Amino acid sequence: MKILVRFILPLILVIAIPLILFYQKKDSDLKQFDKATQEVFKTFNPAGLSVAIVKDGAVIYEKALGYKNVSTMDFMDNGAIFNIASCSKAFTAACIGKLVQEGLISWDDKVIDYIPEFKLADECITNEMNIQDLLSHHSGLQTFEGDLLWYNTQYTNEEIIDRIQYLPVTKKFRTDYGYQNNMFMIAGEIIERITGQTWEKFVTQNFFAPLEMYDSRSSSDAFDGKENIAYPHSKDSVIPIFDFEGSKPAASIWSNPRDLAKWVNLFMNDGKYKDIEILSPDIIKKLTSPQTILKVSDETASFGTHFRTYALGWYAYDYQGCKILEHDGSMPGYISKVAMIPEKNTGIIILNNGFDFYCNDALMLSFVDIIFEKSINDWVEYFENKEREDNTYEKEQNNERVSKRELNTSPTIDLSNFEGTYSDKMYGNALVETVNNQLKITLLPTAKVFCSTMEHWQNNTFKVVFKDPYLPFGLVNFDVDSNSKKVKGFKIDLPSNDFNFSILDFKKIN
Repeated sequence: MKILVRFILPLILVIAIPLILFYQKKDSDLKQFDKATQEVFKTFNPAGLSVAIVKDGAVIYEKALGYKNVSTMDFMDNGAIFNIASCSKAFTAACIGKLVQEGLISWDDKVIDYIPEFKLADECITNEMNIQDLLSHHSGLQTFEGDLLWYNTQYTNEEIIDRIQYLPVTKKFRTDYGYQNNMFMIAGEIIERITGQTWEKFVTQNFFAPLEMYDSRSSSDAFDGKENIAYPHSKDSVIPIFDFEGSKPAASIWSNPRDLAKWVNLFMNDGKYKDIEILSPDIIKKLTSPQTILKVSDETASFGTHFRTYALGWYAYDYQGCKILEHDGSMPGYISKVAMIPEKNTGIIILNNGFDFYCNDALMLSFVDIIFEKSINDWVEYFENKEREDNTYEKEQNNERVSKRELNTSPTIDLSNFEGTYSDKMYGNALVETVNNQLKITLLPTAKVFCSTMEHWQNNTFKVVFKDPYLPFGLVNFDVDSNSKKVKGFKIDLPSNDFNFSILDFKKIN
């Protein structure tokens, strides 16, 4: 008996001690995750925050803070759905992967074989663009070029496709990175033309349903009135939910951390969910393999990143020796982040219904450092300083514009002569009219948002403040013929990280 005890006791200790250490570490990590979440929420103060961390196929941490709706003081919960914006792109890329897996298309198939009317300003790119190119952000177009065509407009996908031929091609095809929403919209259009199903129906049937993502929706159009919604906010107030018409495959999906946990587990489990193969390992590998090289700044390199790329619907980069797959999303009132660390079999989902990118960035990197057991940086302090620097820069830019204003000038013509309809061949029409004895401008494709009274600034230039809360003031510069005194057109000077107003060249048509 004593011999048996002497044999069993060491065996029990061999098994028990690692288990005790494992659970101690697990408990320590959870406390650190919670501390980081609380600190980030307190510092950046979004309306609401909902997060989840998954490891080895299970949710090990989730937290909901703040409000779904500050007006009704409705507390946030992890079941509330958010517009995940550009995190939708990974779903669209996976939809294409599904069609490749089924032998219905090839990555190398030309876009014009499915959409003959597709045309860019460069004929060579038009003829060579393939399906993989659509998902890789190397089309030759600048980052966000063409977003004015779908943002708050009522243009259909077909109308957007017809108009992108007028966008300037300024980058090297298949070499230079240029983030593009419209290319993902075109990928969604190809899905519809091949299958006869809308992109919305295809993503729902092929991913939401088999992954049991029962709370997720392809767009707000799919709401049935029973959804648990985290409403969008600007500062301290609720704003309207963004209404998508075109470009849904780029940014329209709604989901929550619990559903997205299943989504990231699909990738970390070689395309399987509950032993059912949804995507093959080859397709998973393709979707997560680098396609387009991005620059790595010296500052980013100092934190342990040596390469940064875009795969198909995911950014792929290294951090402290591990590959990370990640995507962000941003729409008015929503910021999302979905990330995976395949070598750690870990996924991170962070959603907020405010408009603070740095909130999600700070929390993501804080989580990663905890997972890696390395304290690389105080990310809350780092991004708080970044935000402060950004705010200072914006104020300085505005002050500089004001300082350059020519005072005590007047328009060279009567205000009534500015009235009329103007047209830009890419974007569409604009209307300048007199309302209540004051000039008003409306960019008609985006009439609800890009409209403003016009305040005289200098000479034939007028200040406008569009209804979009995230844009600074703009200057509308009218071109007036010095001899005939007739208005020829106008251009808009409005600095924005999201929209390139400078390419718009409105000509007066009546």
